[in-house]
Amino acid sequence: MRSLSTLIFVVLAATASASTHSTHIVNTDDGYEFRLVRDSDGQSFASLKRDGIRYVTTDANVIADIEKAMEKHRELSASHSRLGRRHSELGREHSQLGREHSRLGREQSRLAREASRYGDAEDVERQQRDLEKEQRKLEEKQRQLEDRQRELEDQQHDLEARQRIAERDANRAIEQIFDRAVRDGKAKRD
Repeated sequence: MRSLSTLIFVVLAATASASTHSTHIVNTDDGYEFRLVRDSDGQSFASLKRDGIRYVTTDANVIADIEKAMEKHRELSASHSRLGRRHSELGREHSQLGREHSRLGREQSRLAREASRYGDAEDVERQQRDLEKEQRKLEEKQRQLEDRQRELEDQQHDLEARQRIAERDANRAIEQIFDRAVRDGKAKRD
């Protein structure tokens, strides 16, 4: 059975002098290969290679059926992208907290040096208490970020499971579409 770990989905979009070219490729270790190519000038083709034999179609209806079979996977891929952006946002927040932790550490070191130099213990203690309050606030923000990170990771695991199912279903549907297209003479052996 084809699994997510052996599938490589590549969606390429390139712009060359106002002509958009997109390719969707699925490869597995067992030699299965599916390819869908669309150009903005209306030229499209799909190919399926399995058991060493490649079939190709340019039939618009067959390609439309393939597109429909891939729809759920594309929706889940878009969700995956959105989730990735949320992960990036959390990463930026983690970085900001790290910088703030560093700033507080430098400030605490400065206060310790001042206390040893000037001996004004009361003022230094007050400033250190203020820094400790800031540190506790940062630690609480850190815990909240970690909670949000865990939630995102749970969503990621759920999404990956749904994607594996969608990929398997899309591959099965595409194979059936190609089988029908070959029978109907709409896909030819390459």
